[in-house]
Amino acid sequence: MGGTRPAGAGETRSGGHALRRWLAVSLIAWACSPITADFDRIVAIEIVGSTPPTVEEGDTLRLHARAVSARGDTVPEAAITWVTLDVDSGQVGITIEASTGLVTALAPGSWRVQAQVENLATGAIVVTVVPAPDSVSAVGDVRVTVDTAAAGSPPLTVVVVDVTTVPGDTLALGGKSVHFLTADPPPGSPAASGFFLTESDVPGADPHRVDALSGTNGRASVTVMRVAGQPQPDSVAVDAVAVTARGDTVAGSPVRFWVLFGSN
Repeated sequence: MGGTRPAGAGETRSGGHALRRWLAVSLIAWACSPITADFDRIVAIEIVGSTPPTVEEGDTLRLHARAVSARGDTVPEAAITWVTLDVDSGQVGITIEASTGLVTALAPGSWRVQAQVENLATGAIVVTVVPAPDSVSAVGDVRVTVDTAAAGSPPLTVVVVDVTTVPGDTLALGGKSVHFLTADPPPGSPAASGFFLTESDVPGADPHRVDALSGTNGRASVTVMRVAGQPQPDSVAVDAVAVTARGDTVAGSPVRFWVLFGSN
Protein backbone atom coordinates (compact mmCIF):
# COMPACT_ATOMS: atom_id res chain seq x y z
CA MET A 1 0.00 0.00 0.00
CA GLY A 2 2.88 2.39 0.75
CA GLY A 3 4.05 2.15 -2.91
CA THR A 4 0.68 2.89 -4.36
CA ARG A 5 0.26 6.46 -5.70
CA PRO A 6 -3.08 8.17 -5.54
CA ALA A 7 -5.23 7.72 -8.54
CA GLY A 8 -5.08 10.64 -11.04
CA ALA A 9 -1.89 12.23 -9.63
CA GLY A 10 0.23 11.26 -12.66
CA GLU A 11 -2.38 12.54 -15.04
CA THR A 12 -2.40 15.95 -13.29
CA ARG A 13 1.35 16.37 -13.49
CA SER A 14 1.33 15.27 -17.10
CA GLY A 15 -1.43 17.74 -17.88
CA GLY A 16 0.60 20.53 -16.23
CA HIS A 17 3.62 19.75 -18.40
CA ALA A 18 1.43 19.81 -21.52
CA LEU A 19 -0.03 23.19 -20.58
CA ARG A 20 3.42 24.68 -20.00
CA ARG A 21 4.63 23.34 -23.36
CA TRP A 22 1.60 24.87 -25.12
CA LEU A 23 2.19 28.26 -23.48
CA ALA A 24 5.88 28.19 -24.40
CA VAL A 25 5.14 27.36 -28.05
CA SER A 26 2.45 30.05 -28.18
CA LEU A 27 4.79 32.70 -26.74
CA ILE A 28 7.53 31.79 -29.22
CA ALA A 29 5.05 31.93 -32.11
CA TRP A 30 3.80 35.36 -30.92
CA ALA A 31 7.35 36.68 -30.54
CA CYS A 32 8.26 35.56 -34.05
CA SER A 33 5.17 37.14 -35.63
CA PRO A 34 5.88 40.47 -37.50
CA ILE A 35 4.72 43.66 -35.72
CA THR A 36 2.74 45.66 -38.25
CA ALA A 37 2.82 49.50 -38.30
CA ASP A 38 1.53 52.14 -40.69
CA PHE A 39 4.78 53.72 -41.88
CA ASP A 40 2.91 55.58 -44.62
CA ARG A 41 0.94 57.70 -42.19
CA ILE A 42 1.72 61.45 -42.14
CA VAL A 43 3.60 62.41 -39.01
CA ALA A 44 4.91 65.91 -39.75
CA ILE A 45 4.69 68.99 -41.97
CA GLU A 46 7.87 70.74 -43.06
CA ILE A 47 8.09 74.28 -44.41
CA VAL A 48 10.14 74.44 -47.61
CA GLY A 49 12.16 77.55 -48.38
CA SER A 50 13.65 80.37 -46.38
CA THR A 51 11.87 81.68 -43.31
CA PRO A 52 10.63 84.07 -42.17
CA PRO A 53 9.23 85.10 -45.56
CA THR A 54 9.12 88.75 -46.62
CA VAL A 55 7.02 90.26 -49.39
CA GLU A 56 6.49 93.80 -50.63
CA GLU A 57 3.11 95.47 -50.34
CA GLY A 58 1.12 94.81 -53.51
CA ASP A 59 3.28 91.82 -54.46
CA THR A 60 2.65 88.09 -54.10
CA LEU A 61 4.59 85.25 -52.50
CA ARG A 62 3.99 81.51 -52.67
CA LEU A 63 4.62 79.48 -49.53
CA HIS A 64 5.59 75.82 -49.77
CA ALA A 65 5.29 72.92 -47.36
CA ARG A 66 5.55 69.14 -47.57
CA ALA A 67 3.91 66.34 -45.64
CA VAL A 68 6.31 63.73 -44.25
CA SER A 69 5.47 60.08 -43.56
CA ALA A 70 6.72 57.90 -40.71
CA ARG A 71 9.31 56.57 -43.14
CA GLY A 72 10.68 60.08 -43.60
CA ASP A 73 9.40 60.27 -47.18
CA THR A 74 7.50 63.14 -48.75
CA VAL A 75 3.81 62.42 -49.31
CA PRO A 76 3.14 64.34 -52.55
CA GLU A 77 -0.57 63.56 -52.67
CA ALA A 78 -1.22 65.02 -49.21
CA ALA A 79 -3.73 67.88 -49.28
CA ILE A 80 -2.05 70.75 -47.42
CA THR A 81 -4.31 73.64 -46.43
CA TRP A 82 -3.10 77.16 -45.60
CA VAL A 83 -4.92 79.45 -43.18
CA THR A 84 -4.38 82.87 -41.61
CA LEU A 85 -4.29 83.10 -37.83
CA ASP A 86 -5.02 86.81 -37.36
CA VAL A 87 -8.64 86.88 -38.49
CA ASP A 88 -9.83 87.71 -34.96
CA SER A 89 -7.57 90.75 -34.66
CA GLY A 90 -9.49 92.89 -37.16
CA GLN A 91 -7.65 94.00 -40.30
CA VAL A 92 -5.41 91.35 -41.85
CA GLY A 93 -2.74 92.67 -44.18
CA ILE A 94 -2.55 89.56 -46.38
CA THR A 95 -4.74 87.03 -48.09
CA ILE A 96 -3.65 83.44 -48.69
CA GLU A 97 -5.07 80.84 -51.07
CA ALA A 98 -5.93 77.79 -48.98
CA SER A 99 -4.88 75.17 -51.54
CA THR A 100 -1.82 76.86 -53.09
CA GLY A 101 -0.22 78.94 -50.32
CA LEU A 102 -0.20 82.05 -52.56
CA VAL A 103 0.07 85.13 -50.35
CA THR A 104 -1.09 88.53 -51.60
CA ALA A 105 0.36 91.41 -49.57
CA LEU A 106 -2.17 94.14 -48.82
CA ALA A 107 -0.69 96.24 -46.01
CA PRO A 108 2.65 96.54 -44.20
CA GLY A 109 3.02 94.59 -40.98
CA SER A 110 3.63 91.08 -39.67
CA TRP A 111 0.94 88.48 -40.20
CA ARG A 112 0.69 84.83 -39.14
CA VAL A 113 -0.22 81.84 -41.29
CA GLN A 114 -0.24 78.09 -40.75
CA ALA A 115 -0.08 74.93 -42.87
CA GLN A 116 -2.42 72.07 -41.96
CA VAL A 117 -2.88 68.48 -43.13
CA GLU A 118 -5.25 65.96 -41.58
CA ASN A 119 -4.97 66.50 -37.80
CA LEU A 120 -1.49 68.08 -37.96
CA ALA A 121 -0.51 71.75 -38.14
CA THR A 122 2.70 73.73 -38.21
CA GLY A 123 3.52 76.45 -35.77
CA ALA A 124 2.73 80.02 -36.74
CA ILE A 125 4.71 81.27 -39.75
CA VAL A 126 5.18 85.04 -39.68
CA VAL A 127 4.91 86.75 -43.07
CA THR A 128 6.35 90.26 -43.07
CA VAL A 129 4.91 92.77 -45.52
CA VAL A 130 7.25 95.69 -46.23
CA PRO A 131 6.04 99.00 -47.71
CA ALA A 132 6.14 99.49 -51.46
CA PRO A 133 7.75 102.68 -52.78
CA ASP A 134 5.30 105.47 -53.59
CA SER A 135 7.65 108.13 -54.87
CA VAL A 136 11.20 108.79 -56.07
CA SER A 137 12.87 112.19 -56.30
CA ALA A 138 16.27 113.80 -56.75
CA VAL A 139 18.51 114.66 -53.84
CA GLY A 140 20.52 117.76 -54.63
CA ASP A 141 21.03 119.30 -58.06
CA VAL A 142 19.80 117.58 -61.21
CA ARG A 143 22.25 119.62 -63.29
CA VAL A 144 25.93 119.18 -62.48
CA THR A 145 29.24 120.03 -64.13
CA VAL A 146 32.34 117.88 -64.48
CA ASP A 147 35.41 120.07 -64.22
CA THR A 148 38.10 119.65 -66.83
CA ALA A 149 40.47 118.03 -64.36
CA ALA A 150 37.84 115.80 -62.71
CA ALA A 151 37.60 112.10 -63.50
CA GLY A 152 33.86 112.01 -62.98
CA SER A 153 30.74 113.82 -61.89
CA PRO A 154 29.45 114.36 -58.37
CA PRO A 155 27.00 111.61 -57.30
CA LEU A 156 23.64 111.68 -59.03
CA THR A 157 21.36 110.75 -56.14
CA VAL A 158 17.69 109.87 -55.72
CA VAL A 159 15.67 108.89 -52.67
CA VAL A 160 12.89 106.30 -52.68
CA VAL A 161 10.11 106.83 -50.14
CA ASP A 162 6.79 105.54 -48.91
CA VAL A 163 4.17 108.25 -48.50
CA THR A 164 2.62 107.50 -45.12
CA THR A 165 -0.89 108.23 -43.89
CA VAL A 166 0.36 111.35 -42.10
CA PRO A 167 0.08 114.29 -44.54
CA GLY A 168 3.50 115.44 -45.68
CA ASP A 169 5.27 112.58 -43.91
CA THR A 170 7.46 110.10 -45.80
CA LEU A 171 9.40 106.97 -44.93
CA ALA A 172 12.71 106.30 -46.69
CA LEU A 173 12.82 102.76 -48.04
CA GLY A 174 15.94 100.64 -48.31
CA GLY A 175 16.47 97.72 -50.68
CA LYS A 176 14.37 99.17 -53.51
CA SER A 177 15.38 98.87 -57.16
CA VAL A 178 16.54 101.96 -59.04
CA HIS A 179 17.68 101.74 -62.66
CA PHE A 180 20.06 104.43 -63.88
CA LEU A 181 20.19 104.67 -67.68
CA THR A 182 21.90 106.88 -70.19
CA ALA A 183 19.20 108.72 -72.12
CA ASP A 184 21.40 110.92 -74.29
CA PRO A 185 23.62 110.45 -76.21
CA PRO A 186 22.15 107.09 -77.21
CA PRO A 187 24.08 104.08 -75.86
CA GLY A 188 26.13 102.51 -78.63
CA SER A 189 26.62 105.77 -80.46
CA PRO A 190 30.17 107.14 -80.97
CA ALA A 191 29.44 110.02 -78.57
CA ALA A 192 28.58 107.56 -75.79
CA SER A 193 32.00 105.89 -75.90
CA GLY A 194 33.60 108.71 -73.88
CA PHE A 195 31.85 108.03 -70.53
CA PHE A 196 30.20 105.34 -68.40
CA LEU A 197 27.85 105.09 -65.43
CA THR A 198 29.06 103.44 -62.24
CA GLU A 199 28.52 103.05 -58.53
CA SER A 200 32.29 102.78 -58.07
CA ASP A 201 35.13 103.81 -60.38
CA VAL A 202 34.94 101.07 -62.99
CA PRO A 203 32.33 100.26 -65.64
CA GLY A 204 30.06 97.26 -65.30
CA ALA A 205 28.94 94.80 -67.96
CA ASP A 206 26.75 97.56 -69.45
CA PRO A 207 28.62 100.90 -69.27
CA HIS A 208 25.40 102.88 -69.72
CA ARG A 209 23.13 101.14 -67.22
CA VAL A 210 23.41 100.57 -63.48
CA ASP A 211 20.83 98.57 -61.54
CA ALA A 212 21.14 99.80 -57.97
CA LEU A 213 19.40 99.21 -54.66
CA SER A 214 18.55 102.00 -52.28
CA GLY A 215 20.40 102.00 -48.97
CA THR A 216 18.84 102.15 -45.53
CA ASN A 217 18.45 105.92 -46.01
CA GLY A 218 16.40 105.28 -49.15
CA ARG A 219 19.11 106.71 -51.40
CA ALA A 220 20.78 105.36 -54.52
CA SER A 221 23.52 107.06 -56.53
CA VAL A 222 25.70 106.77 -59.63
CA THR A 223 28.47 108.88 -61.09
CA VAL A 224 29.28 109.62 -64.71
CA MET A 225 32.95 108.86 -65.33
CA ARG A 226 35.17 109.94 -68.18
CA VAL A 227 36.85 107.33 -70.37
CA ALA A 228 40.52 108.28 -70.49
CA GLY A 229 41.76 109.06 -73.97
CA GLN A 230 38.25 109.44 -75.36
CA PRO A 231 36.48 112.76 -76.06
CA GLN A 232 33.34 113.38 -74.00
CA PRO A 233 30.12 114.90 -75.32
CA ASP A 234 29.13 118.35 -74.14
CA SER A 235 26.34 116.91 -72.01
CA VAL A 236 24.90 113.60 -70.84
CA ALA A 237 21.30 112.90 -69.78
CA VAL A 238 20.85 110.18 -67.17
CA ASP A 239 17.44 108.87 -66.10
CA ALA A 240 16.77 107.25 -62.74
CA VAL A 241 13.76 104.92 -62.72
CA ALA A 242 12.54 103.33 -59.48
CA VAL A 243 10.40 100.18 -59.67
CA THR A 244 8.37 98.10 -57.24
CA ALA A 245 9.04 94.42 -56.59
CA ARG A 246 6.50 93.46 -59.23
CA GLY A 247 8.06 95.80 -61.80
CA ASP A 248 5.69 98.77 -61.65
CA THR A 249 7.26 102.18 -62.23
CA VAL A 250 7.26 104.36 -59.12
CA ALA A 251 5.74 107.84 -59.29
CA GLY A 252 8.33 110.50 -60.03
CA SER A 253 10.21 108.29 -62.46
CA PRO A 254 12.19 109.04 -64.46
CA VAL A 255 14.26 111.53 -62.54
CA ARG A 256 16.43 113.17 -65.19
CA PHE A 257 19.93 114.41 -64.46
CA TRP A 258 22.05 116.51 -66.79
CA VAL A 259 25.82 116.21 -66.61
CA LEU A 260 27.84 118.95 -68.37
CA PHE A 261 31.44 118.22 -69.28
CA GLY A 262 34.02 121.00 -69.23
CA SER A 263 36.29 121.57 -72.21
CA ASN A 264 38.07 118.39 -73.28
